[in-house]
Amino acid sequence: MVEHGKGHPDRLPAGEQAIAQVTVDRLDEDGRHEGRLVLTADRIYFFDDEQGGGSHDDIIDHIRFQGAEVTGDDEIGTLALSWSDQGKVYEGDTLELRAFKDAIDDQLNP
Repeated sequence: MVEHGKGHPDRLPAGEQAIAQVTVDRLDEDGRHEGRLVLTADRIYFFDDEQGGGSHDDIIDHIRFQGAEVTGDDEIGTLALSWSDQGKVYEGDTLELRAFKDAIDDQLNP
């Protein structure tokens, strides 16, 4: 489930520690949104750096997470995250996206 969070995009909620982070653009019906994906022990966050207030941040709980797939060439790639029959697509550096996906796999499938 994706929820819209509140708060400053540079801060994780109390008690959350970043395991991995990658700079991405979220691609959706509203266009391209610059931001960061942050993996923690319980969630994946997308912090929308354009909005700043946190109203467009995404929060994906691990319990609802279904999968991640990276595609792309040597430079630009996409990371598709799916959960509860929903999904979002993020674009960024292919190698960084693969490393982020590997961190997700390590965290959720130890």
